[in-house]
Amino acid sequence: MAPKNKVSSKRIGLDIGLAIGRFFLNTEDLHYGYWPKGKTATIQNFVEAQGAHSKLIMDHIPNGTERILDVGSGSGSLALKLINKGFQVDCVIPSEFLAEQVQAKLGDRSTIHICGFESVADSEKYDLILFSESFQYVKLGKSLEKITNMLNPGGYLLICDFFKRDGLGKSPMGGGHSWQLFRDKIDAYPLCLISDQDITEETAPTIDLMAKFNTDVVTPLAEMSGEYLIDHYPQLSKLFRWKFRKRLDKIHNIYLSGAVNGDSFKQFKKYHLLVYERR
Repeated sequence: MAPKNKVSSKRIGLDIGLAIGRFFLNTEDLHYGYWPKGKTATIQNFVEAQGAHSKLIMDHIPNGTERILDVGSGSGSLALKLINKGFQVDCVIPSEFLAEQVQAKLGDRSTIHICGFESVADSEKYDLILFSESFQYVKLGKSLEKITNMLNPGGYLLICDFFKRDGLGKSPMGGGHSWQLFRDKIDAYPLCLISDQDITEETAPTIDLMAKFNTDVVTPLAEMSGEYLIDHYPQLSKLFRWKFRKRLDKIHNIYLSGAVNGDSFKQFKKYHLLVYERR
């Protein structure tokens, strides 16, 4: 019997994120918002801020670009915007659930690769390879080699994602490659930096909104559910809490303790929009 593929928690997280976004925020975008300086972040303008984030990316696509590979396409909203602007866009999506949503949205206007970026065949060539908050999930060395092989001469790599600041200890929030390690690694490839915009301040309010959602919605639901289980199934509840105590503690520390917020994000992470040209 063939071994079962392990379900990725990151893929499940994206699937859940899409469901929550649709229900609570009337959005299918699975990325941070972008609030220019002086703009107050609220739940009410979150969708607008996500639109500003997408526009920022599109404004940084160099002239002459025609064919784009969108790696980690999420719900396909950005890919659809790009296609409507006249670009030819293929998508890379590791989640089968999200891939089905994107296929329904884009139809035959895009080829969808249902796999991680490292598993995409590098026989196809592109003018631009785009990572919008998906670069943090790839393996640096293998992916930079594949990017170099898949870009046309004079093509571009566009990364819009956060990185870990170095030398500051353990962050309460996971994710992101080391900023220094990334720069050291990419210097070994024929990719020349032509644009670097630090948008940490403009994206950090997203974390504050997520923290408020966790405080106002997730925490009360978790507490009520816990009380119900303890009252009706005390032995099962006790066994469950013991069996999964480490995982439950990790979830609490990350999402419900209040340690993850805009200030801690700015302290431990840095969010950049980067454009490299293939030499």
